[in-house]
Amino acid sequence: MIRRWLTLSALVAAPLALVAEQPIATFSSFNDWIGSEARGVRIGADGRLRLAPHLRRVAQLPEGVVWSVLPDGAGGLFLSCGTDGKIFRYSGGAVKPFTQVKGGIVFAMTRLGQDLIVAPAGEGKLMRVTPNGDVRPFCEVEARLVWALHTIGNEVVVAGGGEKGAVLLLAREGNSRRLAEMPDETSFTAMLPDGHGGYYLGTHGRGLVARYQGGAGGERVETLMATGFEEVRALAMHQGDILVGASNGLATKISSGTLERRETYVGEPGGNTRCGVLRLKRDMVPEVLWQSGQSQIYALTVWKNQLLVGTGNRSRIFAIPLEDRARALDPFTALQDLGAGQATAFVNTGSDLTVVASNPAELHVLSEVQATEGTLESKVLKGNPIADWGRAYVESDTPAGTAVELQFRVGNTESPDGTWTPWTPPLRSGERPSLKPTRFSQFRVRLTSGRGGSTPAVEEVRVHWAARNLAPIWEGVDVMPSGVVITRSAPAEDIGIERVPLEVQKLIPALGYMGSEKRSYRRGSQAFVFKVSDPNQDQLSFGLRLIPEQGSPIELETAWKERFFTLDTLPVPDGKYRLEVTASDSPSQPFNGALTSVWRTQPFLVDHTPPTISELSATVEGANLRVRFVARDAASVLKDVCVGGDGSAWMQVVPEDRVFDAMEERFDVVIPRDRLKGDRVLVRVTDLSGNEQSATVMVGEPGRKR
Repeated sequence: MIRRWLTLSALVAAPLALVAEQPIATFSSFNDWIGSEARGVRIGADGRLRLAPHLRRVAQLPEGVVWSVLPDGAGGLFLSCGTDGKIFRYSGGAVKPFTQVKGGIVFAMTRLGQDLIVAPAGEGKLMRVTPNGDVRPFCEVEARLVWALHTIGNEVVVAGGGEKGAVLLLAREGNSRRLAEMPDETSFTAMLPDGHGGYYLGTHGRGLVARYQGGAGGERVETLMATGFEEVRALAMHQGDILVGASNGLATKISSGTLERRETYVGEPGGNTRCGVLRLKRDMVPEVLWQSGQSQIYALTVWKNQLLVGTGNRSRIFAIPLEDRARALDPFTALQDLGAGQATAFVNTGSDLTVVASNPAELHVLSEVQATEGTLESKVLKGNPIADWGRAYVESDTPAGTAVELQFRVGNTESPDGTWTPWTPPLRSGERPSLKPTRFSQFRVRLTSGRGGSTPAVEEVRVHWAARNLAPIWEGVDVMPSGVVITRSAPAEDIGIERVPLEVQKLIPALGYMGSEKRSYRRGSQAFVFKVSDPNQDQLSFGLRLIPEQGSPIELETAWKERFFTLDTLPVPDGKYRLEVTASDSPSQPFNGALTSVWRTQPFLVDHTPPTISELSATVEGANLRVRFVARDAASVLKDVCVGGDGSAWMQVVPEDRVFDAMEERFDVVIPRDRLKGDRVLVRVTDLSGNEQSATVMVGEPGRKR
């Protein structure tokens, strides 16, 4: 009977492994849709999809980022773009270069009569631009960065940051003076007239909301609220309430002149908060209206009794109802997506709203009229590693004249490209798509309406698929040196009592197995280590067979769980064998879906027969002893030969030809007589399998075989 070194756990029946369930992707909450690309589709806080207000692109600019936008008083816009002070004018549906201001980025502009007042970054001065584009100095200011400008008569209020912190200045032709300062803040980053001759101010540093008031009572700045964010980038007012857009990590990016291109949402919802919209009521009680761990706020505006929030780096416009009752029912909506990197500014133009995008720089018009068509492309679904894509079910409400369609496409690159399939024809809910097995998939929901004001509503999309099972992948099986024992815990038997070969003694502590495997030594043991992985990360079990060079295979195990195995070879006849290991993913796969793969080791030798020693003699030659003998082994070359005497230490010796390279070796060794005690000479021979044989001869006796 063949023995295996088993642990107690291997003898106890293991519970039935649970087969992995087939994946289902459900899209029904707002966070489920975060990684989607929406065009003309609004995503409610409750996760419902509806048609959005109509959005159309009306112009493109040759620069990447629009830093500031200002109405020109004639239905057009001035736009400062790029990093070298370029100013463009949008008029009559076209964008044309207007002028260029020497210096840095223009973050702020205001109109003074028919002229523009602009503040190039890092210059410490304001410049005046005439209607024909001529540029001349206006005045010097104590601000290296100017974030906001506001005109009062023939004077300009300047909000920015200088060497001594946040400063508020009043500038006129040729000179400027300081109105207020906050040395503990880096800069004033937002400014909004309060309607009473003062200004609400946002800061960078501790993200404060402050108020400046001048007049007979003196000029002073009071802090109204600490937002808990790094900076306040945008301010708006509604019925006496102050609406605040605050973010982390934005001012540094803007002041460096770089804004990232459109990003994909790689983080999961629920991470660190990056921005928030707060409301400071007339009674100065703050309230959080909305916050996000994904976006940063660039602009705010009140439009149609809701607050619009321009964000990046995904250029989504969020809408927050301003009436408490409406907000209780629908706290916020992802209203539109510009398809750019950032939504950096809003300009009210009557019933419509002009929206400025950056990366790329574009102008869009948002209308209160509802779009008649919109699409939403889902985030990419991933197989493990290849999937068979199944049916999708759509729960929706489709009033008369509206419809919801579903389409699929698949590919093997993480982002859809030219190697992906085209979109399938429109599918009904529950209709099986005709798709080949691939690693990635994506669906598209299309909402349409032929009636003004009516919109379909998608409540949920549920997609089913099955991971295509792939067979385990073998790297190999390591055959350990003869005598090494590997177990989960020390075997009950006392092992290691035999003399352990020196090379194995050195090897045992160095074997770097994972977990708590124990390594020891026992003559006749043969250990193996399995190097195998599964593409689906399935659990594996192993079938083991011992394959002799001649004769029938010997079955050892049918459902071995460990990644190592130790065989007791003592009951096995001498000869060459291979271990056949069949890896199966059956513990994680249905019965009719499991796959296997096989690995056979290189031949290894089972050798239990010790060598023989013959023609042994020991004769005296003066002060020496001459020891002669022949050592033979039937299965392997010899490895080690020692000579000793009664009470003497063993002395290793080499054969006559100096090399252990044959199954028979002759020895003729001359040893000083004083190195061997007594009149008896001992010889010990070891083969490669660790089998030993010893023999003795009395000094002067003729050679004999053993």
